[in-house]
Amino acid sequence: MNSKSLFNDRFTLYNNLKRLDCEQFKIFYSTFVHYFVKHQCFISTRNFHTLWRLLNQLCKQLDESFPDPYSEYEELRYFCLIHSYYFIDCVPIDPIAILISKFVDNQIDVLSNFARELYENDIQTAYMYINDALNLNESVDTLIFETQEHIKYFS
Repeated sequence: MNSKSLFNDRFTLYNNLKRLDCEQFKIFYSTFVHYFVKHQCFISTRNFHTLWRLLNQLCKQLDESFPDPYSEYEELRYFCLIHSYYFIDCVPIDPIAILISKFVDNQIDVLSNFARELYENDIQTAYMYINDALNLNESVDTLIFETQEHIKYFS
């Protein structure tokens, strides 16, 4: 992929992400993490850790009570397990969209189209799209249920 095409893909992803409302962004993030963990899609482990570190730094800048990413690592890990979507509630979507767009490093178009399906259609259409695009056979109904329950429990 040439650098102009990569730039365009990242820019399109950014534009699609910034259109999401808070609830849609939580669905997007849950899905992003699910496909990263289960299928090694969208982002390398190194980039994911860098993204997570930068998101935590943003949270600390905006909220001094947030665990320090450098000196309170165990507190931060515990906090993140209990509040999986903390940064979406703490940081405006635009800077998060910039960071995600910067650090994803494969199948950017699929991730971008998933975000577009979320804001143009609904969660079911979005999951059907991503399953098809990644040639997977996961149950859309199960994915929707698990995503919604996870967001409800950890938000």
